[in-house]
Amino acid sequence: MDWMDYRKKLGVGLFDEEKCNFCSSIMLNKIDDLHNTRVAELDLPFLLDFEAISEEEYKRFCAETGTQYGDILSTAESKIVECLRKNKPDFRRFLAFFVSFVNCLDDREKGIKKAELLGIAISASEESKLKLAILKDEDNYFVFPKGAQELDDALVSRPLEWLSAYPQAQKTFVIALEQYSDGVYIRDVADNLRKALEAFLQEFLDNTKNLETNKNEICKYLGEQGVDAGISGLFQPLINAYKNINDRIAKHNDAVDEKLLEFLLYQTGVLIRMVLVVDKEGKSDET
Repeated sequence: MDWMDYRKKLGVGLFDEEKCNFCSSIMLNKIDDLHNTRVAELDLPFLLDFEAISEEEYKRFCAETGTQYGDILSTAESKIVECLRKNKPDFRRFLAFFVSFVNCLDDREKGIKKAELLGIAISASEESKLKLAILKDEDNYFVFPKGAQELDDALVSRPLEWLSAYPQAQKTFVIALEQYSDGVYIRDVADNLRKALEAFLQEFLDNTKNLETNKNEICKYLGEQGVDAGISGLFQPLINAYKNINDRIAKHNDAVDEKLLEFLLYQTGVLIRMVLVVDKEGKSDET
């Protein structure tokens, strides 16, 4: 039984702050373990460091995070780790610096690798019972707060992958995900989710019509693909409700309830997934 489960069994509540502190501590420990393992594999004395991170990568990290160069006698790796330790009290900031650490690394055979750091973050979040996921935007990674795994896989990760064929929609969807993960620009998240759906329908239907107009076009398309009228007919009120909710919260409120925002996120995935699944099945029938 791990520490978190033991606390739960004793009926001792865990504040998010405690989970975050646990997670960041685990991540730092695992980075130290990774370094020590590498030194042992190279059969080097413990105090003799190796170039786990290049100076060029370190400078990219500093440029991205606005960090002043550290002690010139220290290794690039130890400077970054020290920077992470300094930002540990603010978990959101700590994660931002950690992801910058990942993104600054080149793809290489020696030294610390992106995949190793990503594995550290994922395992630490699982051990600390934090709902975090690592998503990729082109060549960069960002942290995303997970909801129900089944919903995230089907309505966030999978649509994001499928949207590679619809670059404008994918770009806007990623912006919304990144904003949602920040938990700051929540009004903009709702609007960008709407824009992502609108961009997707425009790219899919190859037109420039707005969401209100394209809801009729997409229902017509679904009907032509043999989708039951009850399902395709449901698409219109769903888009109407989606648009109305977005208009109210994006234009009139400064704050959005987190549960409502999560609903809008998954609703976007539902609508995109529905169209792409029908399209995929239609193309497979033609072959």
